[in-house]
Amino acid sequence: MSDGTKQCLLCGDPQQPSAVMSEAATALKDVGVSVSEMEWESDLSAAAFRDITMDMESRGPNDFDPAELIRNIKDVQFLIVHKAPVSRDVIEAGNELEVVAAARGGTENIDIDAATEHDVTVLHAPGRNADAVADYAVSFGLAAHREIPQFVRSTGSGEWNLTFDPDGLPRDVRSLTIGVVGLGNIGRGVVQRWQGFEPEVIGHDPYVDDEVIKQLGAQPADFAMTLKKADILTLHVRLSEETKHLIDAEALSIMKESAMVVNTARGGLIDTDALVSALENREIHSAALDVFAEEPLPESHPLLDLDNVLLTPHTAGSTRDAVANGSKIVISDLRAILAGENPTHHLN
Repeated sequence: MSDGTKQCLLCGDPQQPSAVMSEAATALKDVGVSVSEMEWESDLSAAAFRDITMDMESRGPNDFDPAELIRNIKDVQFLIVHKAPVSRDVIEAGNELEVVAAARGGTENIDIDAATEHDVTVLHAPGRNADAVADYAVSFGLAAHREIPQFVRSTGSGEWNLTFDPDGLPRDVRSLTIGVVGLGNIGRGVVQRWQGFEPEVIGHDPYVDDEVIKQLGAQPADFAMTLKKADILTLHVRLSEETKHLIDAEALSIMKESAMVVNTARGGLIDTDALVSALENREIHSAALDVFAEEPLPESHPLLDLDNVLLTPHTAGSTRDAVANGSKIVISDLRAILAGENPTHHLN
C-alpha cells in the first residue's frame, strides 16, 4: 500500500468463520494493521466440508480452485486461513505476501515449498486444541471404564441394570495403570488430568527424555512395557509412516485381556482389522474411538456391530475455545514479527 499500512486478510470457513478470527485480529488492528475478511466454501454443509478438507489433506492444496483467494490477495501482506487451500498460484498471485498462517496445527492446505521459494513465512497453531483433546481423552476413557454411556442408554430405556458380582464390577481408577503413548502437548495434558484420579501413570515417547517424563508425573516405559502394563492405553502421537498401525495384531496380543484402547489422535494409528478381531475375540476388553481410518464410518463397518466399543465422530478437539485459539496463536506470532522478533510457531 502507498501509505505503508500492512494488510491482513482473514479467510474463514464453515469450521472457523472469519468472524471468529476477527475477534483475535483486534490485536493486529491495535498496532495499525488493516484487516479484511472473506469466506471459503461457506455454503457447504458440515459433512460436505469435512469431505473436501479430508481430500485436501491427502492431495494437497494445488488441486483446488484458487480463484476466490486470488481475487482477494492483491496488496495483502498477511494471510490467515483455517483450511482454505493456499496453493502455489495463490502465493505467486500475492505480490506483497509476507506471511501465510494456518489457524490450526496441520498445514496440509498450504504449499510450504512454494511459500519458502517466495520468502513467505508459514505460521501454524500447534496445540490450539490440546486442552480440548486432553479433556476428551480422559473423559472418554473414564466414561468407558465405568460404562457410563451403556448405563445411560439402558436406564433411559426403562432397564435397571445393576451388577452385584464383584468380578463384573469395574475397579477404582486409582487401582489402574494408565499408559500414555505420545507426550507432546496433548499427551502431557492427559498425564496431568489422569493424575488427579491417582492411578499409576506410565508414559512412552521415544523423543522425550526419561527425566522429562518423570517431571511430567509419569513413569517412563518402553513401548512393549506400556502395552503390557496399561489398563487404559491412550494414544497421542502423529500419524506417519513410522506410527501407522502402531497398534497392530502383535501390539494387541501383548495387552491385558482386561485392557482398553482410547484413540483421539488419528485413526491410522490402529490396524482396524486387528482391533476388530481382538474385540470380537475378547483378547482385549474394549475400545473408545473418536478417530477412524475411514471417516465417516460406512454403515456396514464391523466396529458398529460390537458391544465393547464406544464410537464418537472425530469431535475430541471441537470446543469453542479451540476454534478461537488457532487465530490467537498465529496472531500472537504476527505481532512478534511486526515487533521485529522471531515467531514461535513457524515452519520455514
